[in-house]
Amino acid sequence: MKHTFFNAFLPLFLISIICCNPTISKTAKAGDPIQLYYRDPAQIELISPKGSRVLIDVCDPGKLSSPPTEKDVLLTTHNHGDHRRLDFVNSFPGQQLDVKIGKIMMEDVMIRGIASAHYEGAEFRSEGGSNYLFIVDMGRLRIAHFGDIGQDVLTPKQLTALGKVDIAITQLSNQFSGMSAANKKGFNLMDQVKPRLIIPTHIFAPACTKMAVDKWTGYNSYKKSISISPEDLPDKTSIIFMGQNAYSLKLPNADY
Repeated sequence: MKHTFFNAFLPLFLISIICCNPTISKTAKAGDPIQLYYRDPAQIELISPKGSRVLIDVCDPGKLSSPPTEKDVLLTTHNHGDHRRLDFVNSFPGQQLDVKIGKIMMEDVMIRGIASAHYEGAEFRSEGGSNYLFIVDMGRLRIAHFGDIGQDVLTPKQLTALGKVDIAITQLSNQFSGMSAANKKGFNLMDQVKPRLIIPTHIFAPACTKMAVDKWTGYNSYKKSISISPEDLPDKTSIIFMGQNAYSLKLPNADY
């Protein structure tokens, strides 16, 4: 595989990733990438090196790479129309965690759902709460989708569950979560997590976009999907803008 993405930051083989995800690390070979599709505002499709597929916050099923099957998994962070389609949830043929905590094991993927809050002060619930975080161990990477988290800080229990996150998929500005450039809430949460790559969801406010690229190295991707292995990621936190966010600023293209 030709690695041209983050070529200025390409690290040596990252033993720490394997140590963090021992269950999954033995199921994928070094260099095998995952495929990550992003659709606004927060729809994610993850495909493992062995072909296992995890769908997160699907609001437009027509933009999936292929129709769902009984082998796929669906994860839904909260019950808002831009993250959840009730007809899709009800007809989904595979396993799912629909606005609740839980665990799902696949051949080469491990998934955990933990409770969080859409806004500060909201009650954490095991099911039917305001927001959930999903941790997906796949292809020697740990990917965390934060939904529309609106907490001021992550709890020690959440941070323990998250562990070492490679890719964080999260909002950094959202008025409905009390998250703005002024309070820097989304940025402070990522300072706690310290992921190696951030993929922001929702359409960014210009002030937050500028703040993000001032804080982290920024890249654009105009592709429908990117192909990632641990060897592609930078040592320090970087951010890649996909979907409509890719047009926010003139940034180097991320060539995965």
